[in-house]
Amino acid sequence: MTIGITGRYCAGKSIASSVFEENGFTVINVDGVGHEALEVKKVEITRVFGNEILSAGRVDRKKLGGKVFKSPAEKEKLESIVHPWMVGRVKTMARKQKDTVINAALLIEMGLYRMCDFVMAVDIGDATALERGMSRDCLSKEEAARRIRAQIPLKEKLDFVDKVIDNNGDIKDFKKRVEQIIKTIRSKV
Repeated sequence: MTIGITGRYCAGKSIASSVFEENGFTVINVDGVGHEALEVKKVEITRVFGNEILSAGRVDRKKLGGKVFKSPAEKEKLESIVHPWMVGRVKTMARKQKDTVINAALLIEMGLYRMCDFVMAVDIGDATALERGMSRDCLSKEEAARRIRAQIPLKEKLDFVDKVIDNNGDIKDFKKRVEQIIKTIRSKV
């Protein structure tokens, strides 16, 4: 069984994924696959974005993010380089597992939802996402807001989602609701 977890920036996808992992699922963190892709595709990326995005010979995600989150066209260029490789890598990883969770903010946009038996979206309010982004990623308010604006709103993804779970409140309550979703999914298998 393959479960997809999506949601906006800083919504709590990783927390939801950890609950699935505690229940025997293998988690594929697509953000981590994206980090791999930056190195695998480094030559193509530097050809498009220049050597100034490198630090100590590696793609510096913060420098690259500063470029791609300022412009939808630049973001699109990066995605056209890394997404095909990432999708192939996720497919390979998922084939090797029995019960898998694909944790991906861009699950729908990358077409990864097609691999999933069930898709869950984690929802969060703008103010909470902004606060978490600034705190977690040490970003300025404008940088965090830019990342939030760069994503397609959840309401535009609902046709591809089986369940939306709210994460604006207590973390313990959120984890309990994820546990309940796992029980519901398993009862239908």
